[in-house]
Amino acid sequence: MRIRALAATLGVATSIGVGVSVAPAHADGCPSTYLCAFGSENYGGSPAKVQQNNKDLTGYWKFRYVKSLWNSGKQCTAYLYGGRNYSGVKHTLSVNEGYPNLNAIPEYRSTGVQSNRWCHT
Repeated sequence: MRIRALAATLGVATSIGVGVSVAPAHADGCPSTYLCAFGSENYGGSPAKVQQNNKDLTGYWKFRYVKSLWNSGKQCTAYLYGGRNYSGVKHTLSVNEGYPNLNAIPEYRSTGVQSNRWCHT
């Protein structure tokens, strides 16, 4: 009886696990050497891409209304700012890392990412 109960429990757990989706570990749409902003969570859709330091990203819709970010830089941390000219809330994003869901960072829900720098604070 216990074996059947255990098997039934495992069967339920297995069938529940089938429907679970996992966020991608990498943003395939972000080419090497770019910082990419996506208009969808989990790096969905085509990204807006930037290189170098940018004092004003407000002209890029996907940076203004960003849902996920990926740093495909070669060697530099990306420093992200909630305001123009490297002002406001600052977060860092190491090489080959991303934020799959920026709803977890409330500051970016209202401002988006408005400027970025590479490699230095």
